[in-house]
Amino acid sequence: MANNYFQFKQFLIEQDNCAMKVGTDSVLLAALTSVNNIKYALDIGTGTGILALMLAQKNPTLEFDAIEIDELAFLQASNNFSKSKFGNQIIPHLVALQQFVANKQYDLIITNPPYFISKSNYSIADLQRAKARHDNDLTFEELIDSVIKLLNDMGEFSLILPIKEATIFKELATKKGLFVSKKINIKPKLSKFCNRIIMVFSKQQIDEITEEFIVYNEDNSQTDAFKELTKNYYL
Repeated sequence: MANNYFQFKQFLIEQDNCAMKVGTDSVLLAALTSVNNIKYALDIGTGTGILALMLAQKNPTLEFDAIEIDELAFLQASNNFSKSKFGNQIIPHLVALQQFVANKQYDLIITNPPYFISKSNYSIADLQRAKARHDNDLTFEELIDSVIKLLNDMGEFSLILPIKEATIFKELATKKGLFVSKKINIKPKLSKFCNRIIMVFSKQQIDEITEEFIVYNEDNSQTDAFKELTKNYYL
């Protein structure tokens, strides 16, 4: 998935100017996120625009705000939106989340956030990619505080994180009044440990539902569940 573009069934993602390319994390997050009875949605750190486009395809009445701090990524996402048939559903904003001012609260907030929380041992030489993957510009605390402000009382906040970061994020969010209502443990294969977790948060404290999703068979082919999940998106 590291080409300069990625062709989906109903839209094209150009990604040569984006640090973070189309990847399985974003595809899983969008495909596993429900947009039933959702009117207003916010995509934080839209990157290529993949989350907003996938969810707009799911729900033709959805109205999306998509914010991005990196100018090159913002321009690319804006281009991807405008060239798609879903462009009139999505408004891109070149702004940091901390400075974003909305005239509404959202039914859904979604993000595939920067997730390397340690500010030492940078192993990514490319500055733009490092910026996209580390939390220097948006800490977990800042993300949580912004979500609490922007999410309506019955809304949902969805994100995907590695295991260690998910544990830290959940603890911080719970202390601030965001509670996990659903957790999906992502396993690359049945024989492998879970390496990502999709968490759905709300302001309501309800019983947590836990599910499991396996991406690949042991022979590296896609599982039937993954094929079914992505059949409306992948060629």
